Amino acid sequence: MTGPRRRTAVHAPDAGLNYTAIGATASPEIVAFPPPGFTAVECRHRVGSGARRFDLAGRALMTWGALRAAGFDVEDIRAEARSVSPRGTGPLFLEDGTPWITPGMTATITGSGADEGCGPVKVLSVIDEPGRIGYIYGSRPGHASCEERLLLLEHAEDDAVWLVVRSIRQGTSRGWGIGARAVETRQRRLDERLVKALHPSNAA
Repeated sequence: MTGPRRRTAVHAPDAGLNYTAIGATASPEIVAFPPPGFTAVECRHRVGSGARRFDLAGRALMTWGALRAAGFDVEDIRAEARSVSPRGTGPLFLEDGTPWITPGMTATITGSGADEGCGPVKVLSVIDEPGRIGYIYGSRPGHASCEERLLLLEHAEDDAVWLVVRSIRQGTSRGWGIGARAVETRQRRLDERLVKALHPSNAA
């Protein structure tokens, strides 16, 4: 993976979110044991193989590309003023000036459905290690639901590249009192859109 690098998980302050299970998606155990009142889902999909595929998918993922390729608009992107990389370089950018996702960054996600992952969000942490890159974001006040999502690329030992989407969600908007199974189905549909967004067939 080339471009801006942070070799550890870097965390942002937890202020400004609309739920309490902050950081829950960092653990795969959350799928089997979600917080009370939340539904947890994990989707995993192979998106190619090789170092170049990992590099290209990682660049797209870390510039909000997965969400955009899944049909969402990501607007009003703002980096946390106090957010710096372990190298002390501050907010990072790609060669063309595209901002690289950093802890504390906020954005507003909009799409076709007001109840499908839309609203203001905040990046909680960034994972940037050999063979693993991604981030966790959570919903802020004004979001259509209370949710947290992990988007993670993994470059496995057999050279396969996998995208993992792990999320928890508790509906807050009208129409979400439809039962846990319906919530899980809708959430899984959204997560599958995100997983498939970085498949090579959708690459630019």
